[in-house]
Amino acid sequence: MKKGQVLLITVMILATVLTVVLSMSFKSVSETKVSKLEEENQKTLAAAEAALEESLKKGTASSFGSGDLAGFSNFTGGAEVITATTNNFTTSLIAKDASYTFYLANYNPETKTFDNFSGSKDIEVCFQSGSPNPAVEIVLVGTDGVKRYPVDPNKGNSLRMSATVYAASTICGGDSTYGYSFSIPVSDLTDNSRLLVVKVLYQSTKLLFHRSTNFPLQGRTVSSSAVSSSGVSKKVTLFQTYPQIPTEFFNTKL
Repeated sequence: MKKGQVLLITVMILATVLTVVLSMSFKSVSETKVSKLEEENQKTLAAAEAALEESLKKGTASSFGSGDLAGFSNFTGGAEVITATTNNFTTSLIAKDASYTFYLANYNPETKTFDNFSGSKDIEVCFQSGSPNPAVEIVLVGTDGVKRYPVDPNKGNSLRMSATVYAASTICGGDSTYGYSFSIPVSDLTDNSRLLVVKVLYQSTKLLFHRSTNFPLQGRTVSSSAVSSSGVSKKVTLFQTYPQIPTEFFNTKL
């Protein structure tokens, strides 16, 4: 009887030890796989970022295994510079008292020169509503001088201001998230027009620029993707604006 009990206890102990060993082994294997996957993720992301930086530097597409990316021969893919233009351009959130520089004419970042402005349509500058509502000061910059447009919905018609934007409106590309807009008339735009500098007052807001024809590029957009030999893939997209005029350059208040 005692021998049977001892045998049973021994079997139970062996089963427990085996379970613990197998559990630890499984955990170790899982942690190793996760660690290798994380390492592969980091290497693939680094490759995608390297291709992106290469294309930003050259201004052209780049691919793994050639040029400065020769050391990334274990990856496939590369980066491309996106040159498609659009008639709608939306900024990120512009802080109160900050400004955004919008390019009206084609700009060459290498030579730092502009082409002449071309366009035969009004330009809508749209901003969001809030509490209080934001106001904007728009400065049209040209080689022949500047022209200012103060737009403050908080002061009604005492300053130049357009009507409220509704969801069905074609103003601002039909985007109803923008409560106000102001139209730069085409009659104010000449071959000498170069920039719109929009200063935001009272409240942070996004800005949307819209017209019925495409705008020039506003910077460089580079999209980079990398795929490792084990199939891990990463994609990185970066938009780099052309130079922004410091807010302090225009130090007026509504």
